[in-house]
Amino acid sequence: MFSNKKFIRLSATFLLLALLVICSESAAAQNSKLAVSNGNLVSSTLNGTMSIAQVNQQIKKIFGTSVSPAAQTLDLYKVDYRSRDEKNRVVVLSGLIVLPRGGAPNGLVIFNHGTIVNSALAPSRFTGKSNASEAEVATLAFASGGYAVAMPDYLGLGDNKGAHPYPLGAANSLSAVDIIEPARTLAARQNTQVGSRLFVSGYSEGGAVAMWTVRDLERKSGALYDVTAAALASGPYDLSDTTRKWLLAAPTNQQEFVIRLYLASYMAYYFHKDRGVKLTDYFKPVMALTISQAFKGNISNENIIKRLALAAVLMRSKNSLANVITPRFKKVLETLDASDPIIREMQKSDAYDWSPRTKMLLISLQGDKVVDPANTEKTMRTMRRRGISADTLRQFVIKDASLNHITAIAPALAQARRFFDG
Repeated sequence: MFSNKKFIRLSATFLLLALLVICSESAAAQNSKLAVSNGNLVSSTLNGTMSIAQVNQQIKKIFGTSVSPAAQTLDLYKVDYRSRDEKNRVVVLSGLIVLPRGGAPNGLVIFNHGTIVNSALAPSRFTGKSNASEAEVATLAFASGGYAVAMPDYLGLGDNKGAHPYPLGAANSLSAVDIIEPARTLAARQNTQVGSRLFVSGYSEGGAVAMWTVRDLERKSGALYDVTAAALASGPYDLSDTTRKWLLAAPTNQQEFVIRLYLASYMAYYFHKDRGVKLTDYFKPVMALTISQAFKGNISNENIIKRLALAAVLMRSKNSLANVITPRFKKVLETLDASDPIIREMQKSDAYDWSPRTKMLLISLQGDKVVDPANTEKTMRTMRRRGISADTLRQFVIKDASLNHITAIAPALAQARRFFDG
């Protein structure tokens, strides 16, 4: 039995310990209001480190003076995290998280990349060595300015071996939403303070993914998901109308034709792998066989395009998509036949007709031959008709005629950085 004195001493000790725990938890909460549990983070690996000198050398090379020099070393982490696929099943996806040493006071940027087939080009594969990838450009644009950056690989890319849901932004946005918690978990593990602000960006396919990401985040509750601002560039926001008509339009040269063929092929290949549609229902036999082989494995975009272009020449396509697709697919595209799974899913992934609350900048390239700028124009008109004013939604058009869809990535992300900097 305890004596009264011992009981009093023990009670005082427990009380002191309790007070220490409460004070400790209170201090931790004050230091990181957005602290999260291990949550969806499965694993993390240090990919590499970029020194201040290395970062600034690459900034000068890629951006010139449009992005200010960095003052922090950058640590690059490959992460695996839990997310959901287009059927809402739990999957493990990979991505890249960039943490500036000494902290990221400006907050966290979620960046969504453009179209790739080869997982070697996925953000999680970036080690800091210059490779002119979107992951490198986004790292330099944002992490150099005191932002942490998180880049999902998407479904079917990086470590995930399923089919990539191209170009379905509604499906791919899940990977962007679900990387937020792992990014903050990793930062906490590395004792890196990341500001509470959250930003969303993306380019090309990633522009539409980013639009869906903002839309999905606005439906969620909690400070973790409150978006401060979004800057989206050259996205196919209107798949079922603007993009569909662009696919059917007559190209002015072989390059434009091959781009249309490549994008239509990638879309059909996903539905073939995931939904079991027959490629021969969409493409004539020679092209259907070429597509089935070209998109297998980790083949570069350039080699896929070469294979498709060669098959088109052998088929005497005369740079006309109508000469390589089936009459059935041509009719489906012309009539917007929603009984076809591709058309139906394109309609579901249209991202332009809604009313955002988030401050948003839409960036486009005048004369873009890969993603028709009419996507951005229609989005602006539609949102304005919905009552979204210039206080919330703005547009920036890159008018440099020397740029194309690929070379415009750097100036687009420099503009996004300026928008986030305020």
